[in-house]
Amino acid sequence: MSETLRIGVHANNPTLLVASRTGELEKKLSPLGISVEWHHIAAGARTVDLVGANIIQVGGTGSTPPISAQARGLPLVYLATSAARPVGGIYVRHDSKAQAIADLAGRRIALGVGSWLQALLATALDRAGLTWKDIVPLDLTETEARAALLAGDIDAWVSGGALKDGADQLRVLANTQDLVSNPSVFFAHRDLAERRPDVLAAIAAALDAVDRWIAAHPAEAAAHLVAAARGPLTAEEWQAHIIKRPWGLKPVDDAFIAEQQRAADIFHRFGLLPRAIDVRDAVPPTPIAIERAA
Repeated sequence: MSETLRIGVHANNPTLLVASRTGELEKKLSPLGISVEWHHIAAGARTVDLVGANIIQVGGTGSTPPISAQARGLPLVYLATSAARPVGGIYVRHDSKAQAIADLAGRRIALGVGSWLQALLATALDRAGLTWKDIVPLDLTETEARAALLAGDIDAWVSGGALKDGADQLRVLANTQDLVSNPSVFFAHRDLAERRPDVLAAIAAALDAVDRWIAAHPAEAAAHLVAAARGPLTAEEWQAHIIKRPWGLKPVDDAFIAEQQRAADIFHRFGLLPRAIDVRDAVPPTPIAIERAA
């Protein structure tokens, strides 16, 4: 008996975007009696809620949404991660008096609240001896935040590095690589993980194959991404992004779990989670290896 697997895809996850167009998952899952249905999501952070409601069974985001989902009791389990993506950081204007994170106490800081940038900022604040209550967080888009910072209307901006206009007017206060590894995180509904560990293994292998195809075919992958993401990056910008970014999936390992636990503990102390969690509770009961073709 065949089963339909619903997978969420959004503009901030290039692996899933390309996978939705190449047929690699369909090829891997068809022998297991699984067909694929792609669900396009306008806001990537909604992915965890869609998995929690079993509207989709598989999705991917940055590191923060799965932590928040686990704290809310959503039935997610980790599937795989990408390599570290140390892009961006915490920025201030060149003329800012802030010389260290501790100098941001009481200041207005823009970020995508609930995204991986929340883990970046929370980690930076914790190391500086500050808490979430010591700042004024503003949930702004990258475009809104850049404009507000350049205009002097906010004091700092936590960004993934999309510094096109006005980059020469900004200064890096803290680099991502010094604070968090920022992997892409892939996860599935717990019911699927418990019923079909073979399907999860096939999904991980397929997404890894897609990543390796992207790395080997940057121009073709960029064309897919322009068509699937529908802006704002051009094909040339996507290709430059592909060349700089690491590709290939990794199994969920102790280092990833430890970093997620550190972030979860900070979030709880900062009042950003409704309860403390043990990240290992979201690791699938059957370890997922990523098999690669020779």
